[in-house]
Amino acid sequence: MNMKKLIIMLISIISMYSASAQKYTEQYIKDASIVAENWLSDINDKQYENAFQMLSSEAQAIYKQVTWISLISELMLEFGELENRKATEKRFQSEVEGMENGFYVFIDFTVSYTNTINHNEHILLKQNDKKMWRIVDYNYEFQNKEK
Repeated sequence: MNMKKLIIMLISIISMYSASAQKYTEQYIKDASIVAENWLSDINDKQYENAFQMLSSEAQAIYKQVTWISLISELMLEFGELENRKATEKRFQSEVEGMENGFYVFIDFTVSYTNTINHNEHILLKQNDKKMWRIVDYNYEFQNKEK
């Protein structure tokens, strides 16, 4: 086999692998996005027990369920009622600093609540050993509306 054919064959194999990896990455982002949106919906609908169950085991280990529910309900009172939410960025990573390697999806949202302005939410999800996406981290920044 001459060198030109070998190079063309290698390029073809690399392209097929890359397309396959991209397909999986898109599916991971799509699946994780559904979990994130359901989790946020549960929180906005005050279904805090359901939302707690969607946290990763690592996140659940940080707070007892009753404590977490108390904290998230106070936070939602501060935010006010949800007006709208839009995903602004979704990205897949296999390595996250300070965490074990795995499948992670980061999702950023711009959000409007009745009591806040310039509100952004950030969710980090990780696929667990049962291939289920779970919430690892939720953080946000906002300014209070002037009253």
